[in-house]
Formats: sequence, structure tokens, C-alpha cells
Amino acid sequence: MSNRAMFSSDRYVTRGVNELVPFELQLLLWSILEKRQEQGDQLDYLEVFELSAEFVDGEPLQKILNRQEQPYHQEVIYVNHIENLAIGVTIWVIDSGEYSTMLLPQEY
Repeated sequence: MSNRAMFSSDRYVTRGVNELVPFELQLLLWSILEKRQEQGDQLDYLEVFELSAEFVDGEPLQKILNRQEQPYHQEVIYVNHIENLAIGVTIWVIDSGEYSTMLLPQEY
């Protein structure tokens, strides 16, 4: 296997993710992984995103919990101005070594 950065090869998104998660939010999830890598974080081949909403001063914010097992990492990101919130959705992003796929756990 080459020394390429994880999640930097061809990227695919399943039909289930396309149906449940707005495109702008899909792009944001990819960018979270890119930024973590730029910061020197070691990414796991399986990144998990749990999407929900939280209300602050009556305004809904998209809540994104990003976690991984090896090495352990967990962080919460809040995003304002997302047109259609994704609520109660878990997304897996898997790096196979040849390509990366964003999918719902039930599509695995």
C-alpha cells in the first residue's frame, strides 16, 4: 500500500446517503476529514458521523459527532445555516485503500 493520505482517493456516496443527507452536508463531512488530516490527526479506516440537531436560542443547529476507534477520537461540531438538517442519521466513511465510500451502516 502506498503512503497516500487516507480518504484522498476516489470518493463514492451511496444512494441511501444521497437520499437522507443534503449535498452541502456531505461535502462538509468530507472536509472535516480533510481538515483533521491537515492538522496531523491519524484517521482510522472507519470514520463515524452521527447527525442530529440541537436548538440554541430557538434556532436549530446541525450537530455532527465525529468518532473513530483507533486511535480513539471523538469531537462534536456545530454548524449553522444548513438548509435541511439531517437528524437521527449515522454515516460511515470507509477508506478501502483504493477508494473511500460514504454509506449508511445498513448499506454495508
